[in-house]
Amino acid sequence: QMQVIIRQVRSEDASHLKPVIGKYAVPDPDDEDLVPPISANSHKSCTRMGLNHPQLARMLCPVKYLAEYSKDPQGYVLSISDLIAGNSC
Repeated sequence: QMQVIIRQVRSEDASHLKPVIGKYAVPDPDDEDLVPPISANSHKSCTRMGLNHPQLARMLCPVKYLAEYSKDPQGYVLSISDLIAGNSC
C-alpha cells in the first residue's frame, strides 16, 4: 500500500511540472522554447518527453556518454531504450 501512495505522489508531482518544463529546460526561457514544444494538455506530448525529445534527451544523457550521443543521437537513444526495456544482448 505504501508503494501505491508513493506512485500517486510522484504522478501528482510530475503532472505539475509538465506545463513549465519548457521554461526550465532551455538556457534562455525569455528568448526560446523547447522545439518541438510540449503541451500540458496533449497526450501527443507524452510521446515527446524524456529520451523522445531531442533537447531533453541530451540533458538526460550522462556527461560521460555525451560524445557518443552527439555522434548519433537517434542511435544512442535507441540503444538506451533497448537497455531500459531489457532487450540488450
